[in-house]
Amino acid sequence: MNKLFFVLIVLTITNCAAKESLINSEQPELQIITFDVVKKKLIVDQEIPNHLNIILTKWFNDKVKINGFNGDMTFSITNFTQETSLINEGKRVDASLSFKLILNKPLLSKRKVIEGTVSSYGTLTGDFSLSEFDIIIQNTQSDLIFRLSRDLKSNI
Repeated sequence: MNKLFFVLIVLTITNCAAKESLINSEQPELQIITFDVVKKKLIVDQEIPNHLNIILTKWFNDKVKINGFNGDMTFSITNFTQETSLINEGKRVDASLSFKLILNKPLLSKRKVIEGTVSSYGTLTGDFSLSEFDIIIQNTQSDLIFRLSRDLKSNI
C-alpha cells in the first residue's frame, strides 16, 4: 500500500511540473551585402511590429556594408502585412514585406532601383500557448528578413 501511495505522489509531482516551450526562437544567419556607395539610409514608411523593427535595424546596421567613393543608398520598407488565420486544429501566420532600394551615383549620372516583395508563413497545430504562438510570429518575421537579405544579395 505504501508503495502504491509513493508511486501516486511521484506521478502527481511529475505531471504538475511546468512544461517549457517546445518551440525555439529562430536567429537566422543573415548575409552580408556590400554596396559601392558612401552613405546608406533606412526608411520605414509605415508602423511595423517591434520585433521586426529590431531585426530589420540590426540587419541594416550590421550586415549592409558600404564601400565606395561616391553615391548613396536608400532602402525603404514600403509595405508590411501580417495576417493570422485559422487552419485545421491550429493557426497560420502569413507575413509579407515590400521594399525599394535606390542606388544613386550623381557623379556618374547613374541611378539603379530595385523593388521587390518577400513573403513567409508559419503554422502551429495542436495544443499550444499564446507565448508559443508569439514565437511563431517572431520566427515568421525573422524569416522575412532572412529572405530579404538572400533575395537582395542575389539581385545585386
